Amino acid sequence: MKLKMGQYGEDSVSISKLIHIGCSYAVGNDAKGFATEKESVRHTGKIYTCGNYLADKLGVRFEKNAENGSSNERTFRTLMQTDLTDSGVLIGITSSHRREGLTTENSNSHWHTWKIVPPGAGKKYKNQMFNPWQPEYFPALSEECQIKTILHILYMQYFLKYKGVPYLMFNALHNGFDQPQTQEASTLLNEIDEHHFYKLRGVSVNSQHGWAVANGMTVHAKDEHPNLQGQLEWGKLLEPKALQIFG
Repeated sequence: MKLKMGQYGEDSVSISKLIHIGCSYAVGNDAKGFATEKESVRHTGKIYTCGNYLADKLGVRFEKNAENGSSNERTFRTLMQTDLTDSGVLIGITSSHRREGLTTENSNSHWHTWKIVPPGAGKKYKNQMFNPWQPEYFPALSEECQIKTILHILYMQYFLKYKGVPYLMFNALHNGFDQPQTQEASTLLNEIDEHHFYKLRGVSVNSQHGWAVANGMTVHAKDEHPNLQGQLEWGKLLEPKALQIFG
């Protein structure tokens, strides 16, 4: 089924496919209900995400390009190389501190996720401390990462609008846009088209992660990813705006 588009300023185009790009919150899982521990998780054998739900409601094909631990850098890079013909795009914005780096060992090109952390954060797999100006300056990483996340959103927004591709974004993880940490962040936030972003300036509970935790719809006590019900219900929250944009 193809849907004619034309709302929120897009040119009149049609979509036959919804593409969901993001991190583990887009990867999804097959966990039914909440479990107190990992060993008691009930697996259905079928992964279903909020993207699946929206595609079903729209009556279009569904495509997913997601990776556990993925960064907004990867999302933007992936978007730029995706065939968007007759497609709508769903994007979950992830943690601002995630980055990616390229290796080409043995002629095998591969992007790896890593996390930028401030001095004193401690050693942990994938963590990379950033402190190039010591002792004169201490990096304002939280403020910097928030600004860079906003820039990634704007890059993708302008790219999709230029291509005439309908899209919807949301905070998979809370990035603190309800409390901009600098004047620069506040100014840049005003450039984001909020018609295409579900609760951009929402508090933590308005992110996919925060909402799933608050409503007890996570996998288990130590895994705060939304379970199948959490994905379905989050899709229902996105549905009104998705229908306005995509259908």
